[in-house]
Amino acid sequence: MLPHQPHGPVTPGDPQSAQMAAARATAHHGPQAPGARSGTALCLSGGGFRAALFHLGATRRLNELGILGRLRTISAVSGGAIVANLLADPRLEWPDPLGDPAPVVGFEECVAEPLRRLTGRNVRTPALLSRIRPSGWNRPDASVESLAEQLAVIVPWWSSDLRYNDRRGPVILTSATEIGYGVSWVFADSRSVAPRGRIGDHRLGYAAPPPGLRIADAVAASCAYPPFFPPMELDGRTLALRGGVPDASEDPRVSDGLLERIQLADGGIYDNLGVEPVWSDHAAVLVSDGGAVFRSQPAGSVVGRLLRTLSIAGSGQQTTRLRWLRASFSAGLLQGATWSLESTNTVSRVPGHGPLPGELRGYPAELVDQINQVRTDLDAFRPAEQHILERHGYAVADARVQRHSPELVALAADFTPPHPEVADPVTVRHLLRHSGQLRALGRR
Repeated sequence: MLPHQPHGPVTPGDPQSAQMAAARATAHHGPQAPGARSGTALCLSGGGFRAALFHLGATRRLNELGILGRLRTISAVSGGAIVANLLADPRLEWPDPLGDPAPVVGFEECVAEPLRRLTGRNVRTPALLSRIRPSGWNRPDASVESLAEQLAVIVPWWSSDLRYNDRRGPVILTSATEIGYGVSWVFADSRSVAPRGRIGDHRLGYAAPPPGLRIADAVAASCAYPPFFPPMELDGRTLALRGGVPDASEDPRVSDGLLERIQLADGGIYDNLGVEPVWSDHAAVLVSDGGAVFRSQPAGSVVGRLLRTLSIAGSGQQTTRLRWLRASFSAGLLQGATWSLESTNTVSRVPGHGPLPGELRGYPAELVDQINQVRTDLDAFRPAEQHILERHGYAVADARVQRHSPELVALAADFTPPHPEVADPVTVRHLLRHSGQLRALGRR
């Protein structure tokens, strides 16, 4: 970690200039690994409850294949952060990373059931309405605080302080976007930096999570998508942040103001795939992308064109990251695989060792297109919608891992997608016919 830097002019060639150059490189490319790459990272994208349910299916299959229990890190944003922090449940029994591969015990009780309960609730509307109540008039981040409170009620153990979550398993990195500098802010638990974990970013600095900062707060900050949710605010003067590198020519009053009122919005604004914290030092990277699918669209109004332009910027940033990852896979720099809502579900294996080459083991392409149009929201999802998204995530994760990273598979496990009641494409098409619609007051 870099030492705290004073403000003021910096001349080329001096040590501070070199440190700032290194910090900028870290911002764009991730920190340089101190040694050889090691371990496997799983990245869980944003995308609201839709993404969370898709990731549930993917992690279920990774657990059956013995991959989940051998992860070094889970990096997540927004909807992905919901699943990642359910996987931080101290009741889960993780296998010894140096022992024989085995599934994580307690997945159904600690991850799947709480997620279905959470995604069956409309947490968006009550959170937004909290701003118009008298108690929220003088609290700019009232709605994100309300969201955190709801999360803590539905998943009670999330009311625990981030710094005190003593457990086994991989490091959990939950990212938000720090608005002042426009960089990724991380909430890392004690598995990352002993003994209490770490929060912060490379511009403002890092510190141990303070007492009272709950797991629910970290998840809510990562899910605070504008303009629906205002940023979560922290007073950085109480955090003892160290190691930050501000702009060389920055007026100290500017950075002091940013520190006084740290604003944290949805982690997907900066990096919706959650890959930046892990892409430089892990040997393998798996990416589960449940975010919105970018589609062609004719020119519209001035406002529509502006919103479209902003969407292009975000989509282009995400596409660039994916292309970098896939180029690294092809060049042998990294192992890994990526899959998304629009992935097809065909797998190709050696005949006699599983399914026939090209056998379809999930939903057909035309139905996958309909699944892509399911709403991205924190509104309630019906059980049928939950089951379809989970089944789809299970199938595409299996297909992509088996095809692109079979060396990561540690256990031979039959392909048994969950929820056979939603296996029939005709039935699924009927069940999803209204699932793309957003409702102002929600479904429940």
